[in-house]
Amino acid sequence: MKFEWVDYTTEYSRVVESWLDREAKRFTGCDDGWDDFFDYWCNEGDHKKGENFWDKVVFEGSTPFAVIALGMNDNGEFIISEYIVDPKKRGKGCGTAALRELLANSTEIIGKDIRTAEAVIYPNNIASQKAFEKAGFRFSSMHPDGDASYYTYTKPI
Repeated sequence: MKFEWVDYTTEYSRVVESWLDREAKRFTGCDDGWDDFFDYWCNEGDHKKGENFWDKVVFEGSTPFAVIALGMNDNGEFIISEYIVDPKKRGKGCGTAALRELLANSTEIIGKDIRTAEAVIYPNNIASQKAFEKAGFRFSSMHPDGDASYYTYTKPI
């Protein structure tokens, strides 16, 4: 594997928060910061960190450059709820490369095989749409109120 995947802890709070520039806040549910988002999902419903919810910081060498949160529903389908890349790394293929690596090596990274996944992306977040499509996701539908696009991934056989 090219990247190192580390469980998110508050030790990474400052660096992840620094990635939440205006653009990232506009396209995520992290208006109140990453830690509020993380705390909410860790304590919401039946989420169990490491069992059906993961939050990973992605490193290239010794430098963190992305954070990704994903969960697994009762049907074994994965949902990528947030994915934030350091503004200095955006548009350079790093986000796509890490996403591909996660999908190809999920058993090593999170301890589960990702066979199907869904990502919820704002319709005007073209950069994320392209990154997810390059990683193998396809547009599947639009939320009825038009504020979210759903992209799905199915592992090739």
